[in-house]
Amino acid sequence: MIPEARYAKKRGSAWVGYKIHLSESCDDHGEAKRPHLITHVVTTDATVNDAMVVEEIHDRLTDKDLLPAEHLLDAGYTSAELLLTAPTTRGVHVVGPVRSNNTRQAAKGGGFGKTAFTINWQAKQVTCPTGATSRYWTAGVDNNGRDAIRIRFATITCAPCPVRDQCTRSTKYGRQLTVRPQEQDALLERVRTEQSTDEWKHRYAARTGVEGAIHQAIATTGARRTRYIGQAKTRLAHILTATAINLIRLDAWWNETPLARTRTSRLAALDLAA
Repeated sequence: MIPEARYAKKRGSAWVGYKIHLSESCDDHGEAKRPHLITHVVTTDATVNDAMVVEEIHDRLTDKDLLPAEHLLDAGYTSAELLLTAPTTRGVHVVGPVRSNNTRQAAKGGGFGKTAFTINWQAKQVTCPTGATSRYWTAGVDNNGRDAIRIRFATITCAPCPVRDQCTRSTKYGRQLTVRPQEQDALLERVRTEQSTDEWKHRYAARTGVEGAIHQAIATTGARRTRYIGQAKTRLAHILTATAINLIRLDAWWNETPLARTRTSRLAALDLAA
C-alpha cells in the first residue's frame, strides 16, 4: 500500500493516487505574440476538493509575478466565496461556472425550488410559496468548511400542507434549505443568470485551451499514471511534465508550426453537413 495515495470518484470516474492541477496562460495568440504556456502545477492526493487549491495557486502565481487580472476556472474550482473575495483580496476577477440548482424540486420542474422561497435576511426567516414561515435558522459550515446557513420548517407546519409532495419527500421533518450568506447567495444567482448568455460563454471559451494541455500531458508524457511512489516524487514528475509541454510549445512557436485543428467527431460532422 502507498500511504499517501487516496481513492477518489468524480463524474463516473474512479482512481487511486493523485491529482494534477494545471494553470495555463490563455492570452490571444495574435495580440500577445507569445504561445500559451503552463505557469504553475499543483499536485494533491485524489481526495482534495479542487476549490481548496485555488488559494495556493494564487499565492504561488503572485510569488512568480504571474497572477492574471482575470482567472478562468473550471466549475470544480469555482465557489461563491472565491468569486466574491478574489477581486478585493487578490485583485483577480474570477470567471467560472457555478453549479445550477440541482435539487430534486428544481429537476422535477413542478416542485418548489429555492427560488420559490422568499428570504428575509434581517429577520432570519424564510417564507414558503404557501405563506408559511420557517422556524429554524442555523449558521455554520458545509462539508468543505465554507459558510452555509441551514433553514428548516417545523414538521407541524409542513405535515398538513396540501402541496407537500411538491416540496419535500420527508414524512418525518419539514422542508429544509441550505443557502450561502446573503452576499454570496446574491452573487450565485447573478452568475447563474450571466452564464447562460452568449457574451459570458464567448468570454469563458478561452479556458478550453487547458483541456488541450491536459490531453497533451496524457498523450505525450503519460501523466495519467505516475511512475513513482509517493506524492513528493509524483509532484516532481508533474513539474517535469509541464516543463516538457512548454518546451514542445516553444519549439512549435519558434518554428511557426500551426496549431492543430480541433478534431470534429463523425456525429458532429453529420450535424455540420446538415
